[in-house]
Formats: sequence, C-alpha cells, structure tokens
Amino acid sequence: MSAAFVQKSGQRARADEAYRLFALGQDVSAEREGQRAALMEWSHTVLFDILANGTGDNCKPLSQSPFGLWVRHRAGILFEGTGALETIRSAMRDIDDFILPGLNPEAAVGPEGASHFIGELRRRIDEIKFLLNDLFQTASAAENGHDPLTRTLNRRFLPSILGRELALAASNDVPFSVLMLDVDHFKSVNDRYGHSSGDAVLQQVADLLLGAVRPADFVFRFGGEEFLIALVETKLGRALEVAESIRRICEAHVFRLPGQEDIHVTVSAGAAQFEGHPDYTYLINAADEALYRAKNAGRNRVEAARG
Repeated sequence: MSAAFVQKSGQRARADEAYRLFALGQDVSAEREGQRAALMEWSHTVLFDILANGTGDNCKPLSQSPFGLWVRHRAGILFEGTGALETIRSAMRDIDDFILPGLNPEAAVGPEGASHFIGELRRRIDEIKFLLNDLFQTASAAENGHDPLTRTLNRRFLPSILGRELALAASNDVPFSVLMLDVDHFKSVNDRYGHSSGDAVLQQVADLLLGAVRPADFVFRFGGEEFLIALVETKLGRALEVAESIRRICEAHVFRLPGQEDIHVTVSAGAAQFEGHPDYTYLINAADEALYRAKNAGRNRVEAARG
C-alpha cells in the first residue's frame, strides 16, 4: 500500500469526521423535529389510505419517502456505525417488505389480520421515533467548518460528501445530479453598493437555495459568488426543473441591502448528471461547463451539460 494512498485515505477520514461535526453543529433540534414530522406525515398518509380505501397500496414505501431519503443520505453520514441507525434501517425494511404488503386485503386473514399489521406499523413507527430522538440526544453538537457568511457547507467537504454520494448512486443504480450556480453581475453589486451589500446578497441567495431543496440534498459555498447543489436520487430532467425554479425564485426576490435601496439580482445555473465516472471532479466540471454556457448566452438562465 503506497504512502500516497494512505495519506489520501487519512484526509478522507478527517473530512468525513469534520463534516459530521459541522452538520451536528447546525440546528439539531430543528433537524430532529423536521424528520419526526416527515416520519409522522408518511405514517398518517398510510393510515388515512387504509381508512379510505382499505389498503395502503397507494402509498410510497417508507424508504422512498422524504424521511427515507434523509436516512439514506444525511443520517448515513451523521450517524454511520451507530446501533440506533442500523435498527432504524432494519425497522424501515420490515415496514416496507412485510407490514405494508400485509395491509393488502388479499394478504390479511380477516379483520384481525389487518389489525395486527396496523398495530405492527404503529409499533415500528414509535420505535423509529424513539431511536431518532436517541440519535440526536447522544450526538455531540459542535460548530466546525461551516461557511461563516452563508451557513452553507464548506467546499472542503466536497470530496467526502460527493465521493460517498457517487458510490451510493453507482452501487444502488440511482441517479445523482449537481447544479453549479453563479450570482449574475455580482462584481457590479460589490462595486456599486460595497462589500457589505454584496455579503447581504450572498446570504439571501443562500437562504433561497436552502429553502428550495430537500433536507436530503446538500448546498455548498463553492467559492466567491458560486454555489454547488448536490441533488440526491435526481435525474437530469428533474435537476433542470429545480434549477429553473431557483432561477425564478431569485429573479422575483427583492434583495434588501443594509441601509440602502432594494435591488433585484439573478442567477445562472448549469446542471449535470452522474454518468458513472468515479471522480467527482468530472461531474463538477460538466456542470461548470454548462454554467459557462448559460452565462455566455446572456445570464439569468439554466443550461444542461452536454453528453
């Protein structure tokens, strides 16, 4: 084993740990409550479907719900290797593979059979809620490595997070896409209104980006006025829709500057989908090339990477 490989592995391990510390240093209470709410929303949807239609066949499996996405991606980084996370995953498999199919009228043997599976569903959901609380309560919260201006992920976490997401996409045969976004004419904002106003614009853009993506996705400050968004389990077509939605949101937003006039700011974006290359920089470069074309075509637009 070469010294270079050992050094690279050590750097990756340190980046993984740094991200865990960073992410746990965010609003842990809000993240916990958000995931509890997502879990309960899925549970209520299933129970309502059973009451209305006599079956839960129309409901997505828990693993495909927003809560399932969070467990697979963010929780997989934050709490990997913990017994509670493995038990949550096991409970989710039981729900998807045994309990939901058991709620089908053809599978249930009389009303007692259906009642049994409904009771099992409630028991498993309660178990997951308890374990979720346990995960957050026992995790040590620490502020480390965030971008101090925008509160988005620091670029140094890119190798750790994108490397893991590419591996997940390849092993599970699911799509993965990234967006590269740039604030249009940002230098002009700095020159005309000053750097404090430029900072205010970046903070507001970051807030809009964070509000436009799912809890399982990742938003990075890539550098200067550039941001990168990692969209998990997302095809290129959907990534373009997300980028266009962000473009419209930013275009319509009134950016309030400290003590000065309000202004309008636009963004340009490039989108690319993972095509199997294990080096995450290939994916970033493809999205960056699409962003370059968007800016050259007049800005305030979205372009897709060329295959």
